[in-house]
Amino acid sequence: MANQIFNGRPNSSLVLQSVEPTKSREISNVVKGGIALDVSEQAFVEKTLQYISSIEGCVETDLNLRTNTKYPSRYIILISGLPKTTLHDFIQISTTNNNIREITVNVAEGTVKIDVWRKNKNKSTKKKKRKREQTLVKTELDLTNVDKRDHKCLQALVESFAKLKNVQTQFVTRVDTSDPEIYSISMHIMDSLSIRDIVNIQHQSRTYCREIIFNFPQKRIEAKCLHLSAPIRRRMLTIKNR
Repeated sequence: MANQIFNGRPNSSLVLQSVEPTKSREISNVVKGGIALDVSEQAFVEKTLQYISSIEGCVETDLNLRTNTKYPSRYIILISGLPKTTLHDFIQISTTNNNIREITVNVAEGTVKIDVWRKNKNKSTKKKKRKREQTLVKTELDLTNVDKRDHKCLQALVESFAKLKNVQTQFVTRVDTSDPEIYSISMHIMDSLSIRDIVNIQHQSRTYCREIIFNFPQKRIEAKCLHLSAPIRRRMLTIKNR
């Protein structure tokens, strides 16, 4: 199930470092009296923490992981103190467990919530989608220094975030145009976002959106987009005869 939901890039298998942690980490339970995790569930929690610890810029002592195990059919992992993390990192984590129900991020709170079905409790039934009015959350977006030929695609990307079902609060967007080839779009979104929905946004914007980053330390989401108006760099391949 998770592979279908988070299928974003080829060869997205997770490779964990074989380095042993310097010290054991205690995993605390949010709710007392919960149902204990079995061996495979505990292993997933530990491997997820190990993977996040291996991300460049991560300060291991800043990481805080808690679990909510009160539900009979699923458990929840809540992680805070994360470093700057890419969408691809979350896709990697999702490929390690077919029972992941949902992954949501909240950069304003600096948290990631991973909702996982318990062993043999995976529900195959589809949820009924609630009808939602097609309203667009207002955003502040200054395109003054952006080439007019790129206005449409950047506006479409920001509107895709504004249309997400969980986004209810107006957010501010800034566009950094200092790089001649890449626009860096910074969004300060206060609401929780589904990784599944963001994967869909990047897939729809794949012609120009190259990367989506969750900058937890600075509480913002960053999208790296190509200057479609910039000339294509042509590379010449030279073959030397030996």
